[in-house]
Amino acid sequence: MTSLPPTPLLPDSFFAPVLALNEDSLKVRWYMIVIVNLGSLNYADVIPQVYSHLQAHLLSRLSPNDQYDAVHRIREGLTKAFGIVGAARTGNALRTLFTCTPENLQLKSSPRSTESEEVAIKRGDKFFHRAYDGNPYFKASDTEEASPDYFFLVKDIVYGRIFSYDGILDDTTSAFAMVSALYGMNSPGQMRNHQIGMLLNGVDREELVQMRKLLLELATFLGVAFRFEPPIVPSLPLK
Repeated sequence: MTSLPPTPLLPDSFFAPVLALNEDSLKVRWYMIVIVNLGSLNYADVIPQVYSHLQAHLLSRLSPNDQYDAVHRIREGLTKAFGIVGAARTGNALRTLFTCTPENLQLKSSPRSTESEEVAIKRGDKFFHRAYDGNPYFKASDTEEASPDYFFLVKDIVYGRIFSYDGILDDTTSAFAMVSALYGMNSPGQMRNHQIGMLLNGVDREELVQMRKLLLELATFLGVAFRFEPPIVPSLPLK
């Protein structure tokens, strides 16, 4: 019987950037980006190391409500990644995160299940247009012509029920989770398009540059070799 490969160990130096951040919300986003990427890369077994660092350096000094909010935001980042990564790797990552999480920080019911399909579809359509309007490299008609059924699922289900849900994360933080998942999936075209959408909606390019640096460093520590070189972060105005 073939044994499983050993779980890589992240060095302390990897976590230096999050310790230098001066806002708790940015720290939570940093941990979310890393955990989402680990799930996407199929390295869910590394998530406990990241959670342990989160617990020691952030959660331990927060109130119970703020602890729950922080973990809930990370969990929601993984849920958003479902629309990029799929059910298998998302499930692995969420189940691994669950094993790290004490009972008082666990999610007990589905917030999405209480909203109507009509509300979700309308919100998803707005999110879709914010993500792609103004991007000369993206034509929705190309996808719709390739498969009207797939296009329906993307617009109404993925954007409606998954990406655009704003009860936990705002649009910008959701986009960071989505792009982090795309790095793990090594999808250059989608990475470029979603980062263009983020820039057009006011995200500072330097934040995307730092995310690229972080995720490429993580891949190096894990020994991941990408087939396609992740693209350089786009600049505005687009040329």
